[in-house]
Amino acid sequence: MKINRPLSPHLTIYKPQLTSTFSIFHRISGAFLAIMVFFSILFLKIGDLNLTSYYLYRYAFSSTFYFHWLISSVVNFSLLALCYHMSNGIRHLLWDLGFFLELSKVYTSGIIMLFSAAFLAVSNIIRFYFS
Repeated sequence: MKINRPLSPHLTIYKPQLTSTFSIFHRISGAFLAIMVFFSILFLKIGDLNLTSYYLYRYAFSSTFYFHWLISSVVNFSLLALCYHMSNGIRHLLWDLGFFLELSKVYTSGIIMLFSAAFLAVSNIIRFYFS
């Protein structure tokens, strides 16, 4: 039995909006931060095993020496995700309090949130590298 109803529109039909894009990236950044916390706890527990092998320490030193660019990239990307997630979370808390709910203020607060997240991330990266 075939029912003549229109199908639900696909994502390729919709024009991406600023609010939906920020919502998607808020969820992605939250998932990324949760994964990073999991791996941080896992590596701290592995380091707590007190392995005293010379080759293990030599491997750990050489991997941090040769892959320093990868480690610093992951730290910088995590910092950017944290600043974005925190700024967007504050924006959502302001919405819960009833502020900035008009459409023009929603877009303005989104742009302000994006610039504040970028400013926080860049200032923390500069502070980290020059301290």
